[in-house]
Amino acid sequence: MDYNNSGCGMGQAEYLFKTARLGFRLLQPKDIDYFADLNGDPDVRAFFPDFIQNRQQSKKRMEELIGYYKDNSLPCFLMFLLESDEFVGRCGFGPIETGEIEVGYLLHKKFWGQGYATEALSTVLEWAKKNIDSDEIIAFAPVDHIASQRVMEKCGMHFYKSDIGHGAQCKFYKIKI
Repeated sequence: MDYNNSGCGMGQAEYLFKTARLGFRLLQPKDIDYFADLNGDPDVRAFFPDFIQNRQQSKKRMEELIGYYKDNSLPCFLMFLLESDEFVGRCGFGPIETGEIEVGYLLHKKFWGQGYATEALSTVLEWAKKNIDSDEIIAFAPVDHIASQRVMEKCGMHFYKSDIGHGAQCKFYKIKI
């Protein structure tokens, strides 16, 4: 499904920050269509232990991510192509059980392999240096999700352990901020 940003009343002037190709804005309750479409894609969610999410599960997860921002100042951003306002995916932060802060990203399949994940992750990590009160940020991906691990490495994150993350055996990376 192709969504564009124009129907949401958001223009480029309302992005919190931009890269050469992407505009970033905070996830909002009205974004359920974007969020549910992304979470309902079996290719996008192939590495998640709970696999795809239906609209109700997506709404619950979206509310959880919005709560991280309200309660902990840890935002989830939606990303859009600047040239067309087409929805690309999401990227943001959240607390995990260990007390660490995780960064995660999820992009529509049509945007894979074009450098958008690296562009997004490096941008939000730079944002975190100025806006998140922590010494480091972590990220993790299932051991067989090599593409996601490469994104983390390209962004300066360093492997530090293998462990269980969100119910799957993962490789964990971190970066000082």
